[in-house]
Amino acid sequence: SKVLNTLDFNEIISREDYDLPNIKEIGFLVVKNVIPKDDIYNARDAYFSLFKNGEYKKSNDKWIHLKNHKDPHGCKGHPSQEFLKKEQFLKIVFTEKLNYLTKKILKTKDVILSPRMIVRSFSNLSSKGTLAHRDKEYFVSRNPENVITCWIPLGPTGTQYGQLIYLNDSHKKEEIIDNFVTEEKIVSKDLDKLSKYLNLKWVRPIVEVGDIIFHSLEIVHSSFDSFSNIPRLSID
Repeated sequence: SKVLNTLDFNEIISREDYDLPNIKEIGFLVVKNVIPKDDIYNARDAYFSLFKNGEYKKSNDKWIHLKNHKDPHGCKGHPSQEFLKKEQFLKIVFTEKLNYLTKKILKTKDVILSPRMIVRSFSNLSSKGTLAHRDKEYFVSRNPENVITCWIPLGPTGTQYGQLIYLNDSHKKEEIIDNFVTEEKIVSKDLDKLSKYLNLKWVRPIVEVGDIIFHSLEIVHSSFDSFSNIPRLSID
């Protein structure tokens, strides 16, 4: 865990001339206290309430993962498709704070929210975490410097929940890493080997409920496997 590339939203809005760092240069940026916690938990409740066949249950205000849904994430019939239409989801992705930050980071008044929005949920019942990859393999742009990914955790984060981790400064070795990418769009399945070969360190940003992370298309990232039956839910 490391406090790295981290700013507070309240500090940013305190000065109109606050100049945010260039994501292309630093790779990722954590912004704390962006989304109200009530909005996060309302969205979390809305998501897991869509599962009607005993996949999840709520106990002591915590959602517990009991079994996997019959359809994988992203497939027709999976409740995540319905969640994208929910008021609680739309309230978060269309919040003015997110729009404001995006304009500040990209240094433009013209920003567009990509229609490609992904909801992911992991727990210790999931088959695997996210292997090392870059978003540039999934979102191809002629002007990648004008595109950033925003990762929004909807609930608890941390090593036991399978949080996002970054191979720090890997965006600066883009051309070298281009040679590692497989047909499955994976950079590596061996995080330690990749780290040693590139002489770069994996870092886990300290992220709490209400915080968000922006990252470039070029930085390599992955996630830990989850060791908890409390699912990690996120939007990106």
